Order: sequence, then C-alpha cells, then structure tokens
Amino acid sequence: MQGDALSLYLEKNGHPAGGAIGKVEPVRLEMPWHTKHNIIDCGVFLMHHMETYKGVAGKGWECGFSNKCTDAGEITYKQRKEIDDLRHKYITKMLLSDANEYKGFVEAEVAKYKKLSVDEKNWLEIGEVT
Repeated sequence: MQGDALSLYLEKNGHPAGGAIGKVEPVRLEMPWHTKHNIIDCGVFLMHHMETYKGVAGKGWECGFSNKCTDAGEITYKQRKEIDDLRHKYITKMLLSDANEYKGFVEAEVAKYKKLSVDEKNWLEIGEVT
C-alpha cells in the first residue's frame, strides 16, 4: 500500500532504504488528543504533527493540543480554538509565502481590508453590523 509505493519510489531513485522500507509494519501512535469523529481537521492535525514531532514515541510526545475530548470522543471547545488558531497560522503562511504566485494580490486585499471601518469588517466577518 503506502509503504509499497514509498519503497518503490525510493528504490527507483536509488535510495539505500528502498527495499527495507517496504517490509516495515506501520504502527499507529495512540495520542491523548485523538478525536474519534473529527474528519474535517485532519490536514491541520497533520501539519501540526509534522511541525512538532521530533521522533519521540507515544506518551513522550507533546504537540501542544489539549488532551481531553468529550466522553464520546468529540472535539472540545478548547481543541476547536487550538485547531482554528493553527488553521489561521498555516493559511497565513501559505498565502504570504514567496512561493505563492498570488502573494501580491493577497497583500493588496489585506491592505484594502485594513482601510475598512469596524462596521464593514464586522459585516464581512459575521454578516452583521454592530
């Protein structure tokens, strides 16, 4: 499956681990911040895991997420806030990256937004004027 594809890719490109990697059995880490039914935020979890994982297995790895879910395995308000903050962080980095060919357009839109009144910003953000 994925290990096979990775193994084939590594072998094709002459990497010394190419043959061995296909024989490794993947192990799913049990993480205290694991949710059961949240299938929407997997990209945010993945990016944060890639950012914070330093090779420490299991309970020694602290990525900064709240460790509590509801009893039903649902995401809590605190986790939702953490995930939303990370989503904003990652999208900002992507949009303002030099690799984004539309970076200039994004910066121009931000400049226009900054000139809006508080009422105009509220209307754009939540659809109502204060």
